[in-house]
Amino acid sequence: MLTDTCPSCCRRGIAPAATRTRGNRIVHGYRCGCGRTWATTRDLTAYSDLHARRTQQPNRKAA
Repeated sequence: MLTDTCPSCCRRGIAPAATRTRGNRIVHGYRCGCGRTWATTRDLTAYSDLHARRTQQPNRKAA
């Protein structure tokens, strides 16, 4: 799961309060304990490509 950092108080590891998929994009809505709310939009095709490249590279455990 993706987490984010609050842009107001810099608290880390905040999980999405809401998630919505729109075509090839995913929108996460966040709410921090300090009261700040914000949203991020990520292009899933970009993340899918990154994931595909990581799975093709051998890691230390596989080597």
